[in-house]
Amino acid sequence: MQTRLASWKNRLLNKPGRLTLLSSIFSSIPSYYMHISWFPQSICKNIDQTTRNFIWRGTNDKGIHLVGWKKISHPKSLDGIGIRSARQVNTCLLGKLVWDVIQSSGKIWVNLLSNRYVVGHNIL
Repeated sequence: MQTRLASWKNRLLNKPGRLTLLSSIFSSIPSYYMHISWFPQSICKNIDQTTRNFIWRGTNDKGIHLVGWKKISHPKSLDGIGIRSARQVNTCLLGKLVWDVIQSSGKIWVNLLSNRYVVGHNIL
C-alpha cells in the first residue's frame, strides 16, 4: 500500500479526491488477502493508520486529523464518511466464506474443502 501511495506523491488531490481514491482503489488492495486469511491486529492498525494519514495529510507529513477515526469509519447514513476499518472488512470477508460453506453446497470449492476438512455435518 505504501508503494501505491508513492505513485500518487506528485499529484495534488483535495480531500474529496483522496476519499474517492481510498474508496475505489486503495481499499481494494488488501481485500484479496483478507478473503483468505485472518490478518493480525497490528496489520489492521497499520492499514487504518495509513488510510487516516492519507486522508488528512496526503503524501506529505503536514496536517492534523480533524475528525476521529470512529466518526470517519461510520457509514454515510450515520453521518460518517464511509471508510471501512480493516478489521471489520477482514471479519466480513471471512464470514462470507463460512456462509458459502454452510449454504452453497453445490459449489466445487465448497465440496472440495468440505470433503477435506469438515468432519461431521456442521462446520460450526
